[in-house]
Amino acid sequence: MKILIPALHYYPVIGGIETWTQNIAERLSQKVEVFVVTGKVRGLPNKEIFNGVKIWRTSLFSLTNLSKSPLVYSLHLLPFIFFKSLNIIRKEKINILHCQGFLSGFLGFLLSKLTKIPYIITVQRIEEKNNFIKRIVYKNANCCIGASLAIKKYFEEMGCKNIEVIPNGVDVNRFRIFDSNPEIREKLGIGNEFLIITVARLEKVKGIEYLIKAMKELKIKDSKLLIIGEGSERKNLENLVRERGLENKVKFLGQIENEKVPQYLAIGDCFVLPSLKEGFGIAILEAQAVGLPVIATNVGGIPDIIKDGKTGILVPARNPEAIAKAIFKIYSQLSFAQKLVQNAKANLENYNWDKIAQKVYLIYQKLSK
Repeated sequence: MKILIPALHYYPVIGGIETWTQNIAERLSQKVEVFVVTGKVRGLPNKEIFNGVKIWRTSLFSLTNLSKSPLVYSLHLLPFIFFKSLNIIRKEKINILHCQGFLSGFLGFLLSKLTKIPYIITVQRIEEKNNFIKRIVYKNANCCIGASLAIKKYFEEMGCKNIEVIPNGVDVNRFRIFDSNPEIREKLGIGNEFLIITVARLEKVKGIEYLIKAMKELKIKDSKLLIIGEGSERKNLENLVRERGLENKVKFLGQIENEKVPQYLAIGDCFVLPSLKEGFGIAILEAQAVGLPVIATNVGGIPDIIKDGKTGILVPARNPEAIAKAIFKIYSQLSFAQKLVQNAKANLENYNWDKIAQKVYLIYQKLSK
């Protein structure tokens, strides 16, 4: 069986859908032939076999920032990926197209119409309002895979029938090996303070402003917030920190290498994801794998991961007071915090990448018949 993935972005580009695509492609390359067609990345070859996956990179421009892709870059990729994919489909006799997100799905729809081979679409985030083109692309897919029940509902609203819910995953072993490193705290100017950490794109949808505002409400004298990530909202968030007089409480670390994220999570005492929308929330799984108690907003696919009071704390979106109250509860009730951590770690078995890949493989088998 041969699978082609027309992906606008692929490893080493950072993001939830990219993590999903890489893990599924590499694990299933042991059972099927996997081809990935994606955009060029500076410093990487245009064609290679990496961890069993055959990768073609094609575009006019090369991506330089692995954490942020301008819309113009993504749109210019479409004809390049389309024609390269069409060539590979005909040359390699591809059996199934597995698309990632709407734009990739749009290519899958066109390629499927031309070649008569089935296409699957995976969606990891709750998208903006659906439109006529999205409905056509999603309804014609042979299978729509959503990362959460919230995305399943989104598909149902567009009239899709063949829907599967398969979550993102986490490599637990990659995160469990790290203990809190006092040298990293010292390097960041953090002593024995209660350290709250968030890892997110600094965009409006991630709700970081409400976490910053919560720091002003927080009744913990020796506490700090470490923000890991980069985005268009950084300057606005830094201005908010100054306006609230929180310069000594909030530190922006910027984007760090994905491989180093576990080391920084391990120095924290609590993790918060204050998103306004969230299709899934892979950062939650990573924080839980390290052993942090997690607080997150009750939106989108987050309730699929967090059971309030059992595997974490859910709070309303846009509510700094609720965030501050939840942080204080974790700080002041050690046994409760430890219970959250233990329950969350037990629940992580549901997000084992091998199990997730097997679910996708069963879909491939069904379509190939």
